[in-house]
Amino acid sequence: MGAPAAEPVLRSVASPDASTVERRLQALLNDLVAHEPGVRSALLLVDGPSFRWKGAAGIAFAKAKTPVLPDDQFNIDSMAKMMTATIALRLVESGAMKLDDRIAAYLPDSVTKGLHVMDGHDYGDEITVRQLLNHTSGIVDDWACPGFIDSVAANPGRRWRPEETIAFVKENCPPRSKPGSEFHYSDTGYNLLGLILEKVSGKSLDRLYRELVLGPLRMDHTYRPAYEAAKPSIPGRAPAERYLGDIECGLWASVMTADWAGGGLVSTTEDLDRFLRAFVGNKVFRNRATRDTMLAWTASGPMNNYGLGVSRVLFERSGNPTQAGLGEIWGHSGSSHNFMYYWPAQDIVVVGTLNQMAVETKLYDLVARILTTVRDGG
Repeated sequence: MGAPAAEPVLRSVASPDASTVERRLQALLNDLVAHEPGVRSALLLVDGPSFRWKGAAGIAFAKAKTPVLPDDQFNIDSMAKMMTATIALRLVESGAMKLDDRIAAYLPDSVTKGLHVMDGHDYGDEITVRQLLNHTSGIVDDWACPGFIDSVAANPGRRWRPEETIAFVKENCPPRSKPGSEFHYSDTGYNLLGLILEKVSGKSLDRLYRELVLGPLRMDHTYRPAYEAAKPSIPGRAPAERYLGDIECGLWASVMTADWAGGGLVSTTEDLDRFLRAFVGNKVFRNRATRDTMLAWTASGPMNNYGLGVSRVLFERSGNPTQAGLGEIWGHSGSSHNFMYYWPAQDIVVVGTLNQMAVETKLYDLVARILTTVRDGG
């Protein structure tokens, strides 16, 4: 049986088909909660020049059966990579470091030695900052390294240090490819990047987030739960529960700290929309060229490219004729079937989550359904 639906709270539309689109977007969320195994809640915001809507369906807290609200906070997982990359490019823009600097210039031998040994050669000294940002370092993703998830789940209260996640990979998983040769998604690479950001700035990563992204953009309800006090979007209310199958793991210290520079934040659809709109509108960096550097694409999948902390989806490559006309979107997604994407063809931002890691529906198919609903007026 599906969980109860929550009514959308925001309507500011100009299209004559707006009410139809609203109803069908809400019906889409209701259907996901009612029929998608494991999905207990869904949130969505659509922000365009003539249509703006946000809605929710399902329950935020299972025990109390509390309906989820459109302004509830949720885990953003790997969507945080786009913010970590933004911090990195802010520091590059300030002259604190360069994209093609070798990471050995900033990290101790205890981290780089043995980091990337392939065919008897240690490439640890040769990896660059750029290669961490666009996932071409060849270093294995810690979450894909056998035994890592088990170690994280075995002790939910454990606080991992980034050096420990890096050491786990060094000890258990050989690299995938030579630096700069292929794309291999790697949270380990982003933990290395976080250490570099702290080194060159002399500040903690959570402080860099607050000073360079969250504060300036007034993302008042986005925070790092393992490192700072809660900043509720609704007074007295915790973030909506996030699941891996039937296991609720939203604020496990082990997950939030192991996912240090590649995730570990909670936010709202409004805050993420504010971030992406600022990025699109060239309000994050001093120079537009800096933003455009983040959009320098590397092939990363059959219908995907990856920039510096930014993911691009090319629907014409999906093999689905109903999606081919959608063009492209770019932004980022996360493991809880959450997403924030900009659709250039329509100047629309879509932000949402299913708060569930184990979902049968493919994320890009879901986003395509949302975009098609908006484009076709329902």
